[in-house]
Amino acid sequence: MHSWLTPRCLLRFDAALCLACGLPGLLAAGWTAKFLLPVQTGLFGLPLAGVMLGLGVALAAYAILLAVMSVRPARGFTTFTILADGLWVLGTLALLLGFGAAFSKAGVVVLLVIAADTALIGVLKARALRLSGGLAAG
Repeated sequence: MHSWLTPRCLLRFDAALCLACGLPGLLAAGWTAKFLLPVQTGLFGLPLAGVMLGLGVALAAYAILLAVMSVRPARGFTTFTILADGLWVLGTLALLLGFGAAFSKAGVVVLLVIAADTALIGVLKARALRLSGGLAAG
């Protein structure tokens, strides 16, 4: 098995990806909202910038959890993250299918790239679990 294809390494990579995706919401929520949804001002009665900030906070918190759990990754936690990756991808696709016209073209591309990255890391984590026999090796 490649040294980077371990649950530990992939959880750390996932943490970095989640943090990178959350930073725009944390640092520039208003800009991120206008970039993704240029004509939308709110969502469920909340200002869209507030939604982006909340998403940024959630992704940063999840990134911290991934980083902490990567020290001694457990099979159950890694499996949970694989399922979360799959739900993120399905949710992104459902969002774009249902409301794609509200997103900017660049926003759609960004969301699809993030979904593809998330799918890839989920597949790699599943493979790493299989190759390691489910152990927290690496």
